[in-house]
Amino acid sequence: MQSLDVLREPIRIGQVHSRNRIYLPAHQVSLPPAAYGAYLAERARGGVGLIVTHGFHVHPASARAGVSPWEPAWADAVRQFVAPSRQQGVPVFVQITHMGASGTRRTDEIGWWGAVMAPSQIPSPVHRASPKPMEEEDIREVIEGFAATAANVQAGGGDGVEIHGSHGYLLSNFLSPYWNRRSDAWGGDTERRARLALEIGKAVRRRCGSDFVIGIKLSLDEYLGDAGTTPDETLRVLRFLEEARLFDYVCLSHTDYHQNHKLVPPQSSGETAPLAANAARVRKVLGGRIPLLIQGSVRTLEKAAEIVQLGQSDLVGLVRAHIADPEIVNKAFEGRADQTRRCVGANQGCWRRLGQNVSCTVNPAAGRELQFGVALVRPAAAPKKVLVIGGGPAGLKFADTAASRGHQVTLWEGSGRLGGQIRRAGLLPDYGSWTFLVDDLEASVRRRGVALVMNRHATADAVAAAGADEVIVATGARWQRSGFSMFRTDRDAIPGAESADVMDALAALDTLDACGRRVLIVDDNGDYLPLGLARLLAASGREVTVVSADAMLGRKLEATLDWPWIMPRVVQAGIALRTSTSVERIEPGRVILRNLLAGPHEALAADTVVLSMLRASDDALYHELKARGLPVHRIGDCVAPREVDDAVLEGFREAHAMA
Repeated sequence: MQSLDVLREPIRIGQVHSRNRIYLPAHQVSLPPAAYGAYLAERARGGVGLIVTHGFHVHPASARAGVSPWEPAWADAVRQFVAPSRQQGVPVFVQITHMGASGTRRTDEIGWWGAVMAPSQIPSPVHRASPKPMEEEDIREVIEGFAATAANVQAGGGDGVEIHGSHGYLLSNFLSPYWNRRSDAWGGDTERRARLALEIGKAVRRRCGSDFVIGIKLSLDEYLGDAGTTPDETLRVLRFLEEARLFDYVCLSHTDYHQNHKLVPPQSSGETAPLAANAARVRKVLGGRIPLLIQGSVRTLEKAAEIVQLGQSDLVGLVRAHIADPEIVNKAFEGRADQTRRCVGANQGCWRRLGQNVSCTVNPAAGRELQFGVALVRPAAAPKKVLVIGGGPAGLKFADTAASRGHQVTLWEGSGRLGGQIRRAGLLPDYGSWTFLVDDLEASVRRRGVALVMNRHATADAVAAAGADEVIVATGARWQRSGFSMFRTDRDAIPGAESADVMDALAALDTLDACGRRVLIVDDNGDYLPLGLARLLAASGREVTVVSADAMLGRKLEATLDWPWIMPRVVQAGIALRTSTSVERIEPGRVILRNLLAGPHEALAADTVVLSMLRASDDALYHELKARGLPVHRIGDCVAPREVDDAVLEGFREAHAMA
């Protein structure tokens, strides 16, 4: 195992000291200042050495409505989100940014309207708005906006700023040969493309002085080939920046919105620290004068230690790992690494909720630190005897949280293993890290002394005889077998769905050998289960077709950035895909398909039909217990079939709500 000793070493960044080599990089959480301060402070208490906030906008053409960081009054907000972490001894740098071509046309509450601004009239794929090529006065306004915003950070107690020059935003637009097609003093070659970065650095330094830390974040690679920023071009840019001696550190990130799925790669990507290999070249250019920070798909401290040990970077940033467990550093340094709550890389609570308040699949306290911070755990006033029925994510999270508050918890699980349907999700190709969630919860409930009773069928009589003060029903949901579809309002079932050759998706996953040579999978949800199942079946030599009435297969995978990673593998596996297609009826050895775009009906040979459609709550026990007047509550899919985020959050909240 990689030693973590190298991560314990302090390091100086300008006039600031980081107590170790792990930092929390910028990431959008969309919280008001006080809540954001609590969010950051939770990670500061957890052992991180340095914090970089998410980006704040320096100009009206980029800013979010109601927030004007370039105005002096904004310093009060800075104080609210910076001070709590600094009180923990952790320096805070505030990222400042302009969206450039990746912005969007907007009208705010005071009626401001304007075009997107960028170096050239090239739209970004994120909003597809054609920018106004910036004129000299526009450029000067933006430079002044960076300086004014940095001065407000300084006035609010921030230790420094990170100037955002990555991700297809304004400064990276100017640095990139793809985005910057100018032939004036602000473009045409590397030196002129780098001019804006230098002018911003000079303006901030003049305003804030020599003791204030100024860092710059750059895209190492835009993945556009020679047309855009490449590692070699970044090295050329850095040589110009280094000559000016304006910056106290360099942070490396990557990509723009053309390859956005590489920015926060999900578990399905298989990506780990993709910047590390080239980072050593950047560090060599810096020559040890200033430190290098890198981030991007580093999920463990062991990997971070390897990067530092190999001389690839001076500090390493972990975002999702810190969202999942704010105490990850302390736990590792104190010999409690086995208690770490691991990120599953699902991108459901964090990336998918971008622009909303942050959340986390495995850590429902994320973004709710003012109410549920580690230091605010409230012991039960009068410990109760609690019985939990069901050992899926909802039941496990409730049991874990209730036990942490001092309640006496017993959990009955009807099968021989905890984890519910998430255990099966971990069987799908590229989805193995889903098991981290239930493995970590199981380990935690065992540490907390929860009594686990396996293979226990819960009846109303047995529950009543247990004499619990509170009963929590977390019995989940069952897959429907009728073929009822939200896309077919003209019927309640697929004719022929009662056939013995029809099964639901989980039954097929549990008994792959029972499927025939030709398999048709019907997807009504747009999630990964039907596609992952199709890959397993295709790998076993079967002919597989996946049909969906939706116009897009795997629609839910787009929001988590899984789609660009997974769909090419589905196609490469030889799986036939049909969209805007419904199953009209199932007949022996075949199905009749209907094209919902008014195409002709078609007969397709199929030995087995797998329905990955709707689920129904398994709530009969709950209603029976409630009718008997027992103190019962239900959580998770037993309330309504949803996603694992909802189940975990519900278990967490219900356990905190219990007196």
